[in-house]
Amino acid sequence: MATQTISVLVNNQPGVLARIADLFSHRGFNIDKLTVGKYTGSNVSRMKILTTLDDVNLRDVIHQLETSIDVIQVKAVSHRIPQNVTWNRLRNLVSSETASFWLVAYSLFITLLGTNLPAPLYAIYRTQWNLSSGMVTFVFAVYALVVIPTIVISGQLSDRIGRKKVLLAGVLFSIMGSFGFALSNGIGMILLSRLFQGLSVGVLNGVAVAAMTELEPKQDRIKSAFVAAIAVTIGNALGPVLSGFLGDYAPYPTKLSYMIHFLFAIPSVIGLFCIHEKIQPSLTPLQLRKPYLPKNIQKPFYLSSTTSFLAWGIMSLMLSIIPSYLGTIIGKNNLSISGGIIALVLGLSTIHQLMLKKRPIRTLITIGYTLLILGLIGMILTIITKSLWFLIFTTVLIGLGHGPTYAGSLALVNQVSPNTFRVDVVSSFYVVTYMGVSIPILVLGFASQWIGLNHAIEWFSVIMGCMIVVSWVYWYGSKS
Repeated sequence: MATQTISVLVNNQPGVLARIADLFSHRGFNIDKLTVGKYTGSNVSRMKILTTLDDVNLRDVIHQLETSIDVIQVKAVSHRIPQNVTWNRLRNLVSSETASFWLVAYSLFITLLGTNLPAPLYAIYRTQWNLSSGMVTFVFAVYALVVIPTIVISGQLSDRIGRKKVLLAGVLFSIMGSFGFALSNGIGMILLSRLFQGLSVGVLNGVAVAAMTELEPKQDRIKSAFVAAIAVTIGNALGPVLSGFLGDYAPYPTKLSYMIHFLFAIPSVIGLFCIHEKIQPSLTPLQLRKPYLPKNIQKPFYLSSTTSFLAWGIMSLMLSIIPSYLGTIIGKNNLSISGGIIALVLGLSTIHQLMLKKRPIRTLITIGYTLLILGLIGMILTIITKSLWFLIFTTVLIGLGHGPTYAGSLALVNQVSPNTFRVDVVSSFYVVTYMGVSIPILVLGFASQWIGLNHAIEWFSVIMGCMIVVSWVYWYGSKS
């Protein structure tokens, strides 16, 4: 491969620039730089195109240009720049479809790991800065409020500038969030750090599934959706285990886990920089719009996104209130136990997704909803008995219920999404999902200041259980 400067003399005619740009994009080649200026006559212009091509592709492109309408002359100059052999080998390794697919999955995993590192440490932040239950839930949920618009924007942005650049920005935002937490000295810095984490999650969730589907050698939509769902849940599960253990037994309890996350994120940044995109970005300017949802998939979309809303609404209870107020709920305070509960619920979610991945989608939802309802009943019994064992039993039920429910809903959305609008549809799905992450738990947090935390959790469990029953009825009435 070499950097090529292609000089093209063209007649000044409407659409000539677009036709030449399309010639490159349709063949999967990037235009690194494009300049246009007048030549000797007013009706002739010179276009200078900077691109990277090997000799075979260069000859092909020149031939296509020479046979194009309004092209007068084509010349090319090759600029071969010596490159580091190790760097070239790395690029060749990462640029394969399979490696790129798993690298995007790893980037999704490492981003979600960083996002969930603060979960067990909220108990420390709550004590240090005397935070109310409403403020704790707001700190937890603020990233979800940032995620929602970010998902919408990042999906459309990736269509214009390419998936790779947007994914790289998402991982860098994740690193900035970890640095912010490590350096935080008050609630303001924590809120800013959660904002960066929200940007990172919004970018990755908005683009990763589409990128993985495009990079998967067979473009298997179900496989891409399941791998993405598992990457999310594993990242969420390992984050609190790491920060909870280090918070109890290591020096610098509120800093060390974030520094470790930074080290694990470096390979993601390097790898994403090297991957080769199959879908080339558009040259048209970005014009933000409301995500388009084709009419023929609206019914399965609303059904699946509502299911994800409920699954993550219940999961957010296990990720925020339970670890932060463990002492109030069961009379014991321990960061390792808090982190262990979060890891258990998310780990079981992941395992159950793997175990049931070949089951029909409707079966996944039936199993998931049954276990979630039993888990909500267990939550009420935990509040009444203040038993750690009831809490563990409840955690197991909710984790096993969340996995198939979330994976099944995402699989249905990815399955019915047309290729042209997959980013729009998946982004809209995650918008509803993160409304589930933020809205129910925010209402619970502020309600607890009026009726008490335990009563608020009991009412939360009853209301979410009733909503599951209603959704379940619609699933059985659907044709999905």
